[in-house]
Amino acid sequence: MMVDAAAGAEARQMFCSLAGLIFLRTMRRLLPALLLALAACEPGLSDNPDGGVTPPPPPPTAEAQSWLDAQNAVRRAPRPPPPSPLPPLTWSEAAASVAASWAAGCNYQHNPNRGERGENIAASAPPGRWQLTDAVAAWAGEASDYDYASNTCAAGKQCGHYTQIVWASTLRAGCAHKLCTANSPFGSGAPQWDFWVCDYEPPGNFVGQRPY
Repeated sequence: MMVDAAAGAEARQMFCSLAGLIFLRTMRRLLPALLLALAACEPGLSDNPDGGVTPPPPPPTAEAQSWLDAQNAVRRAPRPPPPSPLPPLTWSEAAASVAASWAAGCNYQHNPNRGERGENIAASAPPGRWQLTDAVAAWAGEASDYDYASNTCAAGKQCGHYTQIVWASTLRAGCAHKLCTANSPFGSGAPQWDFWVCDYEPPGNFVGQRPY
């Protein structure tokens, strides 16, 4: 009986040693993958090849903020009042880049290649006569020529610049200004002029729809 007990103890010891060896070898293979998986789950990591979270966009410049402030003031007081406040516009660098590129061409018409964006343009002369707030005020002044009930402009008047500013689903704007010395819409008497351009995302002024 004592021989059987000793043999059983030896077998158990061999079994435990073998199991431990198998466990250690398995862990050596799994540990790198486990550490990699844990590293990928760390907060703040992503698929960014640089190994970090995409940084937020920089805050708008002072000029960009002035464009937003002027137009958001219009969106806070549309006529008639909307059922709920319109969301304020935020700055779009992409739209601003499109607007700046178009303004640089000094061609006083709408940009046909602006993509899925709305657009307001204005011109003034002589240079320096208007500030950007004056351009926005000119667009916003069309409110008096817009009839919300019929969703139409007064005869012979424009009102689409105003409705674009207060279009509820438009959320972002990017604007630019250019001092131009060619292609003056005012003729040879005012060869130098200021060109003001704002592009909007998503666009507004869909036919048959009201702004809000």
